[in-house]
Amino acid sequence: MNLDLGLNLLLIVLLLPTVVYVVLLQRRLASLRADREAVDAVVERMNEATRRAEASLKGIRQAAEQAKVTLDEPVARAQALRDELTYLVQRADAAGDRLAGGMSSAGEATAAPSPAAPSPAAPGTAGRPRPASRQPRPSAGHPSAAAPENESDDVRSQAERDLMNALRNVR
Repeated sequence: MNLDLGLNLLLIVLLLPTVVYVVLLQRRLASLRADREAVDAVVERMNEATRRAEASLKGIRQAAEQAKVTLDEPVARAQALRDELTYLVQRADAAGDRLAGGMSSAGEATAAPSPAAPSPAAPGTAGRPRPASRQPRPSAGHPSAAAPENESDDVRSQAERDLMNALRNVR
């Protein structure tokens, strides 16, 4: 019997730490189950946020497409105007160069007047072009209201004529 009693005591001694370990393991499993419910709740909230974000992205895409459609026409018109203004600036530069060349040749012509050259209108105005008379600017709706000054004006566009009139009026 001693042997039976010794084996039972050894078994009791070995089962006590096992029971303690099982109790600790049970507590950890309970906390994991509680954490799992919290993780499930977080995952569900993230799924809902993802759905809302996708819906918002669809709305943003639609708004961007609508803005693109709305802005395409004004952008195309602005580019056409930019191109026309670039052309007009180039033409104005060329006209300014011609005027500058004409002024320098007019200055040389006044230094040695020819018999057919008219006399200057007022002292101190030699070599300068006469300012154009101020004419009312024709409205954009009535291009026929502006009478061309010479044959080259027939070739010019309305915008060029307006630009030239504005430049004359500034002097």
